[in-house]
Amino acid sequence: MSYFKTCLGRCPVVAILRGLSPGAAATAARTLWDIGVELIEVTVQDDDGFRALEVVAEMAAEGGRPLGAGSITSIADLHQVIDLGATFAISPGLDIEIVHLAHKQGIPYLPGVATPTEIQLAQVHGVSELKLFPAREVGGTRFLAALSGPFPDVSFIPTGGVAVSDIDDYLDAGALGVGIGAELARPSGVDSLSNWLTDKWKPPR
Repeated sequence: MSYFKTCLGRCPVVAILRGLSPGAAATAARTLWDIGVELIEVTVQDDDGFRALEVVAEMAAEGGRPLGAGSITSIADLHQVIDLGATFAISPGLDIEIVHLAHKQGIPYLPGVATPTEIQLAQVHGVSELKLFPAREVGGTRFLAALSGPFPDVSFIPTGGVAVSDIDDYLDAGALGVGIGAELARPSGVDSLSNWLTDKWKPPR
């Protein structure tokens, strides 16, 4: 079984930490791990993002946990986050050079797609697990369900405008998991996710 299918089978949420200071990211990561989230993504769009990734990656390594780097848009980004301790990487779009480098480096990688053309291109280059982004804007659950016909062998992780209240609908539409960001920056959002994991989530056996 693939990396993302294995991890998301235990908890179907990628928690996205965006625009946080290193200290705030560390606090948020601890809280998310405590409620059962397995995959956390720290976005690296600026120097603070890279510093936050480094701090959280050290914590993750100490606990034997995976830690992802998000918003990877260049070869240089991928090299840097690997050096800082990221164990998987995620991009908003599809860059074939990054796909090939991630494969060469042996790091699980989730590129972003928004069209059937991009999905086909990803498949040609051996990628069958994809971030559907921006999920809400491209059609949400209806678009995701429509993709299952022509792309039955592709697994999607919808991200962008996804809330905790949307998780069930996306999973029912065929998503492997979902990425949630903005809502989890608020304590109420973390509480909602904790309640969903406790009350509704039943890992497949």
